[in-house]
Amino acid sequence: MIIKIHRFLGIVLVLFVLVLSVTGTLLQHAEDFKIRQTYASSTFAKNVYGIKPCVISSAPISSKWISICNNNLYFEEKRIVNNITTLRAAYKKNDNYVILYDGHIITVSSSGEIIDLGHTETPKNVKISLEENILPGNLKKIIEDKSISKTITYERVIVDLHSGRLFGTFGVTLVDLVTLGLIILSITGTYSWLRYKKFF
Repeated sequence: MIIKIHRFLGIVLVLFVLVLSVTGTLLQHAEDFKIRQTYASSTFAKNVYGIKPCVISSAPISSKWISICNNNLYFEEKRIVNNITTLRAAYKKNDNYVILYDGHIITVSSSGEIIDLGHTETPKNVKISLEENILPGNLKKIIEDKSISKTITYERVIVDLHSGRLFGTFGVTLVDLVTLGLIILSITGTYSWLRYKKFF
């Protein structure tokens, strides 16, 4: 009976042992495999971890779009300024765009490249009013993906796979059962070996 239990557990647990061994090795050599510096895709972060993209507030400026997402300022799909508090105004000047925010003024080209800082003019009739859910679908998806593109590292994914947390409560319970099975496997294996050697 003991031998049958040992054989059954050995067959059932072999896949889990391989997964634990591979993930454990990857975590042990995280720097070598560069899993600490690389990130899972935004789609993976959204679908598996349930991470929600930012709420985007936008306004059209001539033929371009200015948006704020997680306090980051975007010109079209390009992030140009981080950690802003208030967007005061934005307007087109010649072929460029002037943006006033948090006491700063920058000028960007039509491709989103910053080309000048420190304008002193502050026209009174160009105040900007941002609204949610008005950005065209393609731009919205790009900015949403960027907002969650660097949230989950591969190291985090492997840790959660190793511990079972990647699959929620079911995964954690499964890993606990696998651990219990490995303990029983060790005990039954030792018992069978001692019986074979006739130590008792």
